[in-house]
Amino acid sequence: MLFQLRKLNESEQKAMMDAPIWVGILIGCADGKMVPQELKRIEEVIKTKTFSEHNDVHYLYTELAENNLHSNIEGLFGSLTGTPEEKSHLATEKLSELNAILPKLNETYAKQYRDSLHDLAVAVAKAAGGVLGIGSISHEEKELIDLPMIDKL
Repeated sequence: MLFQLRKLNESEQKAMMDAPIWVGILIGCADGKMVPQELKRIEEVIKTKTFSEHNDVHYLYTELAENNLHSNIEGLFGSLTGTPEEKSHLATEKLSELNAILPKLNETYAKQYRDSLHDLAVAVAKAAGGVLGIGSISHEEKELIDLPMIDKL
């Protein structure tokens, strides 16, 4: 297990590991539909973060990428039922759980982790549309990319 997450119980560790996927689902479903490009973009961004993060958070993304990432994304999204709005609501609930977990971590790590989730949200939001990145983030996605359900540190 990752050094920073050792002090957490198993369910808290899982919540931390699943949060990047939940962010992707939240943003992907925000505008009422989840398109295949957004699911693919979740995976691409997580894999990119294994080397683009210049702090300890990259270890979390490395572990995610090395442990059946595609299957985990497909499985988590595929297990959801209901409308995109209901899926988005569930993702919001899952991400809100981080408010009780992040204060247990080193403050610097927790802030870097939250910032990395925001970066992931922006990248997924840009995946589904626009020309040359112009107009690619919908109004609904703009309201969520700052992840208001996760307290700022």
